[in-house]
Amino acid sequence: MKAAICLLALVVVPIYAAEETAVTPRVDSVGLFKNSVAVVRASFEVKGPGVYCWQDLPRAVHGSFWVESDGQVTIRSTTRMLEDPEPVLPSGILQRDLAGAPVTVKLKSTAPAQEPLVSGKVWTMPEFTPRRIWDNSMPTNDPWASMRAWTVTQANGTLPTASAGNFLVLEPEKGGRQYLDLGSIASVSVDGPIEAKKRKLEKPVMIFEVGQAPANGGRVQISYLARGIAWAPSYLIDLAGTDQLSIRRNAVVRNELIDLKDTEVQLISGFPNIEFAHVDSPLWAGGSLAAFFQQLSQQPGSPGGMASQQMVMYNTMTPSGGGAAALPNLAEAGGGDDVHFESIGPRSLAPGDSLSLEIASAKTACQRVVEWVVPDPRDEYGRYRRESGSSQQQQKDEDAPWDALKFTNPFKFPLTTGPAMITESGRFRGQSLSQWVNPGQSTCLRVTKALSIDARYAEVEEEQQRELVWIGGNDFQKTKVKGTMVVRNFRGKDSVMSIRACFSGEMIDAEGNPAAKLRTEGVSSVNPRRELEWTLKLAAGEEKTLSYRYSVLVDR
Repeated sequence: MKAAICLLALVVVPIYAAEETAVTPRVDSVGLFKNSVAVVRASFEVKGPGVYCWQDLPRAVHGSFWVESDGQVTIRSTTRMLEDPEPVLPSGILQRDLAGAPVTVKLKSTAPAQEPLVSGKVWTMPEFTPRRIWDNSMPTNDPWASMRAWTVTQANGTLPTASAGNFLVLEPEKGGRQYLDLGSIASVSVDGPIEAKKRKLEKPVMIFEVGQAPANGGRVQISYLARGIAWAPSYLIDLAGTDQLSIRRNAVVRNELIDLKDTEVQLISGFPNIEFAHVDSPLWAGGSLAAFFQQLSQQPGSPGGMASQQMVMYNTMTPSGGGAAALPNLAEAGGGDDVHFESIGPRSLAPGDSLSLEIASAKTACQRVVEWVVPDPRDEYGRYRRESGSSQQQQKDEDAPWDALKFTNPFKFPLTTGPAMITESGRFRGQSLSQWVNPGQSTCLRVTKALSIDARYAEVEEEQQRELVWIGGNDFQKTKVKGTMVVRNFRGKDSVMSIRACFSGEMIDAEGNPAAKLRTEGVSSVNPRRELEWTLKLAAGEEKTLSYRYSVLVDR
């Protein structure tokens, strides 16, 4: 039976006496979210009980690192002095570059024929081995001082620098050391091959102590959440005729996390709750308790949280264009999966690489409409909003009629939130934001502003005696309001209009028998947030007027 081990703390075991076997877990699969959080699954083979060393310690999300094995596994995060695979580049300092090499040195002289020769092996200066000291001082003005990060230091707080000064130090065959002034050296000849320089660096490692494993070995499986790889969807919609379109779905994968070699990649759509996406696991050697508790104190969506800084695209229901969102009609196709997994097969991506590929394409029927959204003019207190400056101009542009496309999702999977570019006969028409759309559900995308459709809106309070209403100890004035919309088609052809009027309050009546819906916002408001939707045909040159009445509570 497999044993699952949750690594919430560092486990210390006496393993130094055992021989360590270096392992490099293979990344079997990664599941990518759009906010740079990924589900990583890796594994490595074991030949039996023993100690195995993984040199690449992952930066996992707190509480997400798990190990499964047929045997018992204990894990420890620590450091080791490991050989640096990168070559040591020449520094221009003879003492360092020629350390350990046999050389013959020619010294300068006034008579060239009498230049003395000095032979010997270049002395190798000792390397400084850093040691870790935990600073546990606790000044009263620093509450985090007892949990500071590890510091590499000497007892006096300085790092030593080995130097031979202005000399080249040799070790002659007869013993001792000979110091040659660098200014007196004419040339240096190396009497033999120079070995490639290697250096050791202190690196974080993860130690797996496998006990009671099958005699013939087995596999240790690792899974964790990590930040640094994400995917972003996009759509290309091409209009074919007046009532049909083709839609292509594309995905771009950006890898800044780990080297992927023939790794199964899954694209995940949805909005699962990852409560600790902004918190590093205490297993990560690059962290500290101070940073760990500071991250825990942050809210996931706060400006200081890592999750909000790395978010690629939110799966919100807010439509492009400033209009309020209505509750989705899940009954259109019975809803769908709230989280969708889509495999794009084995892929190889080095850190820093990006991959773009087309996932699917389909054709579907569409309807070209002119969409006009009349925004709710009132706030949560029933008072009129007041826009000024650039916000007022932006809201004015958003409130104008727009040519739009209505169609249903033709795929067997949801359309996740992403940019959608619309073309017609090879010409660019516009770009919009496609929201989450389940299979079989309808959506509407804005294409371009309808400049030849005139739309005007106004609302007035009806003549009446205002009623005083008390709610929760607060007084409100209840008034009745009439909203009037006038649209006129200046085009030389008929147009289908989709008009949505948003308001706060209780509907009394409306012309044209519109569909009524509740909006997503306004849960804490005393006035319910509502939306009316009309679909009408407007002939060339025709003008129509629509009106509706509602009552609203205004906080005094």
